[in-house]
Amino acid sequence: MKNKLFFGIALFPMLIEAQVGINTKTPQKLLHIDGSVQIANELNVGGNASTAGSAGTAGQVLKSGGPDTAATWQNLAGVPNAIGTVIVVNGQFLVAQEMVLQLSADYTSTAAANVADPIGNLTNVIIDNENGYSGSSTTNSFRVSTDGIYQITINAQLSTDNGESPVIGVWNNTANKWIACVNDSFTPANGNLQTYTLIASAPMKTSETYSFRIANSANVTVKQSSSGVTGSGPITQMTLIRLK
Repeated sequence: MKNKLFFGIALFPMLIEAQVGINTKTPQKLLHIDGSVQIANELNVGGNASTAGSAGTAGQVLKSGGPDTAATWQNLAGVPNAIGTVIVVNGQFLVAQEMVLQLSADYTSTAAANVADPIGNLTNVIIDNENGYSGSSTTNSFRVSTDGIYQITINAQLSTDNGESPVIGVWNNTANKWIACVNDSFTPANGNLQTYTLIASAPMKTSETYSFRIANSANVTVKQSSSGVTGSGPITQMTLIRLK
C-alpha cells in the first residue's frame, strides 16, 4: 500500500507539467485545442499564480503581445468618440476628419470678374466631426485638425451665361490661391443648368484656413436642388475627408 501511494504522489507532478491536447495527440502548447471553443462568460488574460487575469472592459479589443507575452485588452482608438470613416495611421485606428456640406438655398455670386467668391448658404452641415467648418449666408471657411492629405469631392449645379467658364473648388485663404478646382465652358443657353464635378486630393495644413469658392466673369448661381420628372432633391454637395 505504501509503495502504491508513493507511486501516485511521484506521478502527479509529471501529469500537471505535461502538455494537454484536446482532439490532438501531439499538443504544441501547454493546452492545445484542435477545434472550436465556446466561452460563455468573460475571457481573462494575463495574471499569475496569485492574481487573476483581466477581462477588459466593454468595447475593448484583444491585442497580441507577441511570443511569451500575455495579450492585453486595449481601446480601439478613435472609434467610440466620433462619426466618420476609420483609417489607419502609423498602425493606429483613427476616425478621419470629415465634412459633408450642402446648400440650404441657392447662392448667386455677383463678385467682380474672376474673383474667387466664398460660397454662401453652404450651411446644411451633414457631417463635421471635428467642428472645423463655419458657414453663413454670405461666406464659408474651414480648418483641418491634422496636417495630411485630404480628398475633395464637389458636385455642383451651376447657372450662368452661355460661353462663360466658371471655376469652383477649394481656396487656400492663407496663401490666397486655389489648391483644387474644376472649370469648364458653360454650353447651355443663358440661365440653363450644367453640373460641375471635382474629385481630387491635396495636402492641407493646420496652420492655414480654406474655403469653398466660385469664380466667373459674370453672375453665376450655385443651385441647392435639382428637379425633374422623377422628383427633386439636393444637387450641390461639398465633401472633405482625410486620407492620411
